[in-house]
Amino acid sequence: MANLKLQAITKRFGATQALKGIELDIRDGEFLTLVGPSGCGKSTLLRIIAGLEEQSGGDVLIADKRVSKVRPSERDLAMVFQSYALYPHLSVFDNIAVPLRMRWLSTWQRLPLAHWLVPGTRAQERNITGRVAEASEILGLQELLNRKPAQLSGGQRQRVAVGRAIVRHPKVFLFDEPLSNLDAKLRVHMRTEITQLHRRLRSTFIYVTHDQTEAMTMSDRIAVMMEGELVQVGTPSEVYQNPRDVRVAEFIGSPKINLFPGSVTSNGNVYLLGKETALCLEAPLAGETIQIGIRPEHLCLADPERAIFSGVVQLIENLGAEVFLHLHLDGGDQSVIVRLPHDLAAGIAVKHRVHLDFPRERALVFDLQGRRVDTEVAEVGPVREAAPCG
Repeated sequence: MANLKLQAITKRFGATQALKGIELDIRDGEFLTLVGPSGCGKSTLLRIIAGLEEQSGGDVLIADKRVSKVRPSERDLAMVFQSYALYPHLSVFDNIAVPLRMRWLSTWQRLPLAHWLVPGTRAQERNITGRVAEASEILGLQELLNRKPAQLSGGQRQRVAVGRAIVRHPKVFLFDEPLSNLDAKLRVHMRTEITQLHRRLRSTFIYVTHDQTEAMTMSDRIAVMMEGELVQVGTPSEVYQNPRDVRVAEFIGSPKINLFPGSVTSNGNVYLLGKETALCLEAPLAGETIQIGIRPEHLCLADPERAIFSGVVQLIENLGAEVFLHLHLDGGDQSVIVRLPHDLAAGIAVKHRVHLDFPRERALVFDLQGRRVDTEVAEVGPVREAAPCG
């Protein structure tokens, strides 16, 4: 196991700057996920850590040692790719054993016929068999060791790819979108398996994905990347509940956060769609236009006289335990998504008119540059008394 540090990592592809001074400390034994939309630079950063790509500037440190000039094979890292990268002509056993045979056996010891005549081959092969048995037991592959990749399901192939990484006992595991080729049900299963594997091995895992669900459910911490920048790093709860940038607020969370235009008076009072909210900025931005973010689960049904806005239901998504209401608000083109428990949405139909409010402490306010602005609640809003609010 090892800690890993990235110091001012930059990467240019011609005139395009893919990475812009990435600074990140990853703790020993931590599961950290690099998450962001396609093209944000997360896979490029992972390849730089692995040594498969050379950075334009900055340093990579593994166990406090600079490895920027160290060859990939000597960094003691193991990488699991999106495409499995299994050898189709080899059995599961031999696929898992490949990295050990490449490291532990000489060229003569790897020859098909003459290798048993080379001194030390049998002892090394026994060691390799032991490592493969250990990895296959961890991943439940004991019954599959004699099969070829073509005889395996997608989830089984992914486990073989992980097993090939485990046998090396590396300092750090690198995962590059390993579940993107699996169907939805299998992805859920493999998320659980990889999380349990991390707890069992207690190794450092760096995981790249564009799927926020994977990031939220598997990670100790999340590093959100946007346009080559590291925008926010924190626990899943911190990043979701307290995003410091509007891009993070929009990317993390499903359904997507609702953003409303707002304004600020000279004394710092916040207005939403022209209505007073009882919110007050701690550092007033008088006269500026702001954005107010409210997550779908924080909008709740209210009496008409106590609601801050109203709208007409355009679409209902019934997911069983919960319901998503898509509304068109009065007096403009604003659309809103409301997330309600199934029993609270009972009786609501398309074209019904509903009235909404929200707990003031749940509102997220952002300035014109998209930076989070701290607020305080000037008074207790009536929505605090409404049972549907959370």
